[in-house]
This record gives sequence, structure tokens and C-alpha cells, in this order.
Amino acid sequence: MARPDLNLIVTVDVEEDNWGYECSKATVENIKMILRMQNLLDRYSIKPTYLVSYQVASCDWAVAILAKIRSENKCEIGTHLHPWNTPPLVEDINERNSMLKNLPYELQESKLRTVTGKLIDVFGERPRSFRAGRWGLGPETVKALVACDYLVDSSVTPTISWKLDGDGPEYPEVQMAPYWLSSDGHECPNMDGAILEVPATIGFNRWPFGLCQKVYPLLQKDWLRFLKLPGIMHRTGLLRKIWLSPEVSPADDMITLSRIMIQNGMHFLNLNFHSTTLLPGCSPFVENTEDLDLFYLSIEKLLGYLTSAANLRSLTLSGVGELYHKK
Repeated sequence: MARPDLNLIVTVDVEEDNWGYECSKATVENIKMILRMQNLLDRYSIKPTYLVSYQVASCDWAVAILAKIRSENKCEIGTHLHPWNTPPLVEDINERNSMLKNLPYELQESKLRTVTGKLIDVFGERPRSFRAGRWGLGPETVKALVACDYLVDSSVTPTISWKLDGDGPEYPEVQMAPYWLSSDGHECPNMDGAILEVPATIGFNRWPFGLCQKVYPLLQKDWLRFLKLPGIMHRTGLLRKIWLSPEVSPADDMITLSRIMIQNGMHFLNLNFHSTTLLPGCSPFVENTEDLDLFYLSIEKLLGYLTSAANLRSLTLSGVGELYHKK
């Protein structure tokens, strides 16, 4: 049998060392660690999309590292917006306001224009792709993205609710393939007044994902919580939610998710993580050098599987956008 075609998008939130929402003086030491990751991706001919925050773009030496990779045509530079430390800083700094969607439209657009302008100044090119900090996308964020001439967003996390995390967005549907997202926050049939959404890849170890998503929330109902059913089903493998992210899921789970998606004719995978995870102690996911080695091994195992299982093509976020604009 001929191997199926598969598009892999690697998206990295390139951000300051300071984990969490705060306005204190930010450091960006983790950017020095990106070259090791870039070398791994180069070996598999993977061109990542680095979604860069305002704080990183404000550091000359960090920009120089990223600009060199970009000058070699080995990455795309996109935008990552942390509202709590992106000017103008006129709102109260709290958990709710750390979700971009909760700010007034004018302030969302103003912050977006600030970070966009900064990236144009330091990299010499307008960014076309975007991800909201803490995944905090809202309908008015989409409107602001369209107004600022963005092509692609990658802030949607299928099946995940951030409602308890600062009144963040909720995504009860399972939508894996890219789709047009209108300014009212809903899928729409064409690109008019919309932006292309390339969601994070999140699914299950069983098919069909739609049925799994109907069952999974039922296990979390208050009257069943004492049974701890989601944890039991996860440990036993009866039903396991899987992120295509080495920060959240081990390599074997990511391979399981990829295999199910490939077998069922899905052609896009979006692997994501944070640059802070590349420096031990900067994120909750990697605490020491041993953890970091396992993190890299997890990515390498996944990439090894994907290259053996499919005709793998690397796409940046704007590359996906250009592909859909041609349809």
C-alpha cells in the first residue's frame, strides 16, 4: 500500500522565562536553547513556526538568534501575545485579564498592533501567523487579527475548556483539520472576513473522536467525580485524551494519536510546545537536564515514527494558510 500524505506543523511559543502572568522585569535566557531544538528539527527537514512574544522581540541578542535561523529559511516568525506585558498596559493585571479575549476590543487591537509593529521592526517582515497567550482567543481577537492583516491563527484547543482558568475560552467540539474562523467565533464556509484556524492537535486513543468527546465530559460530572473515572480510564488505556505535545503526552501516546489520525484520513498534525521548556526549571514540564533529554527523545521518537508511517511534509502556519487560499 502507498504511504499516506501527512502535513506536520511544529509551533513553538517563543516567550520570556517568567512562567505565569506578571509585569515584572522579564528575562529570555531560554532563547539560547533554541539552537539545539532547531538542529533536531533540521535533521528531519522540519521548518517550525516560532511564535514570538513582545518581550523576546525586545531583546537584541534573542532577536539575532532567531533572525539567523530565519535568514537560512529554516523557520517562520509569527506572533505570540501575552497581554499582561505587551503595551499598552492600562488594564488591571489579574488572571481574568491574562486571557486576551476578556479585554475590550480596542485594547486587544492596540496590543496586537504593538507586538506586530515590534516584530516588523526587528525582523523586517510582517508576521502572518498568531497564537494567543494562554490560548485566550475570543471572537473580538479574530476581528482584530483580520484588521491587522493576519492570515492564520493557532489558538484553538479542541475538546479543552479554559473556563476555570481566568474565564478562558471553551472548545467542546472536535475539529482537527484547518478551517475558516469568523469574527463571531464560529466556523464559516469561506475566507471572507475570516482567518484560517490551525488548531492544536488534541484527540483520543480511540476512534471516532466525536463519540469519545461525548463520553469524556460525562465522566467528569460532579456526581461521578468521587469515582475518579477519567483517571482510571486514562491509566488503563480505556479512554485517554492525548495532546500532540511532548509537554503533556509521552511519545507512545503521541504516536498512538498520530497513527489513529493517519489511519482515518486526517492530513494535518500540529505539534506544539513552549521555548521555556527548553531551559530546565523555566516551565512546569522540564525541571532538570534528565527531563530535558527525555523531552528531546520524545520528539525524536515521534518524528521517527511519522517519517516511517507517511510521506511527511513540513508546513509552517502561513504555509498552511497559503495552501488554503489556493483552494
